[in-house]
Amino acid sequence: MATPIPDSLEPLSPSDLIGVVRDLIGEVGRLRAENEKLSDALTKLKAEHQAAKDELARLKKLPPRPPQKPSGMDKATHGGGDNKSRGGAPSHRRRGSQLPALRRPHDRDRGLRARL
Repeated sequence: MATPIPDSLEPLSPSDLIGVVRDLIGEVGRLRAENEKLSDALTKLKAEHQAAKDELARLKKLPPRPPQKPSGMDKATHGGGDNKSRGGAPSHRRRGSQLPALRRPHDRDRGLRARL
C-alpha cells in the first residue's frame, strides 16, 4: 500500500480518507486475485493427489473407487433454513423405542395410563 494507515482515521482530511480507501480497494483486489490463484493450484493438487492414490490402489491390486455421486448439498442450500418450501417440518430420525413413552409395555405394567 502506498500510505500507511494511521491508528485513527479521525484526523485525516476527506481527500486523505479517499486515498486510504483506494489503497484498501486495491489491496482487496490483489488478495482476491491471489486467492483465485491459490484455489486453482489447490484444485490441481487435489486432482494430482487423487490420481496418485488411484495409482497406488491399482498397484496394490485394491478394488477401484466407487463412482462419486453428487451429494445434493447444492439443492439444500436454498437459504435461510426455512422448511416451508419443502412442505412442513423436517423429519428427524427417532432413536430408541418407536412407541410413545406413555404407551410402552413397561409403563402399563406399572399401572400408568396415558391421558388424551
